[in-house]
Amino acid sequence: MEHMAPMPASPDSEPPENEEIQQRWPFTTARSTGTEHQDLLAALLTADTLDEISNADDYDAVARYIRSQGRVDVTGKIICGLAFWLYPTGLYGPYHEVQGGIHKYGTLITVEPGALLDDAMARIKSALRQDGIAHEHVGGSPPPQ
Repeated sequence: MEHMAPMPASPDSEPPENEEIQQRWPFTTARSTGTEHQDLLAALLTADTLDEISNADDYDAVARYIRSQGRVDVTGKIICGLAFWLYPTGLYGPYHEVQGGIHKYGTLITVEPGALLDDAMARIKSALRQDGIAHEHVGGSPPPQ
């Protein structure tokens, strides 16, 4: 007998609650990797599919992006997970060629559904790298007790 994968939920079905999702892999193991895994960060940048957002206007562009892409609810909770590259204003993207090499900068930001916008913004503001590249993961809010 052939094993069949479960059918995906229909578009009309309700998505599982964030707390239910966060109790499953990969949410149980996702974490910031900081400056580890430089090859993986470089590989992700070659895909050219990550949105690149600068820290312009005291991170207002980042907050607007999260509100539109992560769909923040009335309680300030991010509904959809997202990933984007954060870079310093004026430096255009994650790197540029300089005499004698490449200047790399910025941070891959990943945010889980259920994270609070205010908490995510505080983490993001503290994670931006002006020199070198890194990854910062913002986990969702823990289930209520």
